[in-house]
Amino acid sequence: MAKVGQGDDRWIVKEREDGSNVNGWHWQEKDCLPWSKERLGALLEGLPVVQGEDAVWLNVIKVQAVTGEAYVNVRKGKKIPGYEVEIKASWAGEIRDGGRPDGPVIAKANGTVHLPYVADENADEDPEIKISIAAQGPAFSKMREIMVSKGRKLVLEKINVWRAELHAGGPSGDGPAPAPNAPEVPKVAAAAAAAAEGKKEEDREQRGTHTIQLTERFICRPGDIFESYTNAHRIMAFTQSRAESEPRVGGRFSMFDGSVEGENVEMVMGEKIVQKWRFTNWADDVYSTVTIGFKEPEPGNTIVTLTQTGVPEEDKFGNHNVKEQTENGWQNLIFGRIRQVFGFGC
Repeated sequence: MAKVGQGDDRWIVKEREDGSNVNGWHWQEKDCLPWSKERLGALLEGLPVVQGEDAVWLNVIKVQAVTGEAYVNVRKGKKIPGYEVEIKASWAGEIRDGGRPDGPVIAKANGTVHLPYVADENADEDPEIKISIAAQGPAFSKMREIMVSKGRKLVLEKINVWRAELHAGGPSGDGPAPAPNAPEVPKVAAAAAAAAEGKKEEDREQRGTHTIQLTERFICRPGDIFESYTNAHRIMAFTQSRAESEPRVGGRFSMFDGSVEGENVEMVMGEKIVQKWRFTNWADDVYSTVTIGFKEPEPGNTIVTLTQTGVPEEDKFGNHNVKEQTENGWQNLIFGRIRQVFGFGC
C-alpha cells in the first residue's frame, strides 16, 4: 500500500484558496492518522462494558497508541481510503461486595486491549483482538472472560464506526464542493465541448502511461522459455500459485491466483508472443500490450526482449507505483523464478 507523502508530486495538488482543484479532479492526499488517534480515543475511552452484572464493573479506560497509517486520497472526485493501524488500549475492572455500586471493592484489575492489525484489506472480517489482564486468580479470570465475551464486541462496534467515518472522508467527512451551476449552452456547442473534453481526457490518459523494456539471457533453447511462460503447469510451477493458459491466438491466460490476466494476440512458437496484459487492480478494461521476442545467437543461449506499452500511471486505488511493481514482477517473479525453477540460469 502506498504510504502517505510518497505519491508522485506531479499528481499531488495541495489545497488552495483559489479553488484550482475543482471537484477534486487532481490527486489529493489527506493524512488521517492524527484524526484517527483522536477519534478512536473519543469512541473508546470510558466505554462501559458491564456495570454491576455479576457484581462486576468494567470500562475501557484509555487508548494508549494508534500507530501505522491512515489516509484518504481523492482523485476525480472519488474518495479512496486506506489504513493499516495497530491499536492499543487499557481497561479496568472491579468486583464489588454484594453487587452494589457503593459496596466495598473485593477485587480490582487492569488489562490491555490490543488490535495488532486493522487494515482496509481485511475490512470485511473482524480483526484480531488480544485481551490480557495483569493478574491471576478466579476473580481476575472472571473479569477477563467478561471482557472477552462482551468487551470485544463493543470495541469492534466502535472500530467499525471509525472505519465508516474514514470511508466517508475522515476528518472533514465531506467531499469536494460541487461546481456552481453553469448557464445553459446550446446543444451543438455542448456537444462540441463534450467532444473536446473527451479528447483532452484521452490525451491525459495517453500521457499518463509508461513503457517497460527489458532484455534477459537464458541458458536454454527459445522453445524452452516460450513453453515455460505459456504452459499452465509450468506457470504454476514457477509462480507457486494458480494459473490458467490457452497457448493460442485469442486464448486467455491468468497467473498469480488471477492477479494478472490477459489475452494472446499473436504467438509464433519460439519466436514471438504479443499479449493484451493487465493487473486486475488496474482500472477496469485498462490493458497494456506486451511483446516478447526470442533470439538464439548461438545454440543453447536465448536472448529474450520484452517491451510493454500502455502501463498506466496509477491503479484503480490511486497508487502510483504501477510501473515499478510491474517491472519488478517481470524481473524477479517471472524471469528470475523461471531461471531458478527450470535451471535456465546464466
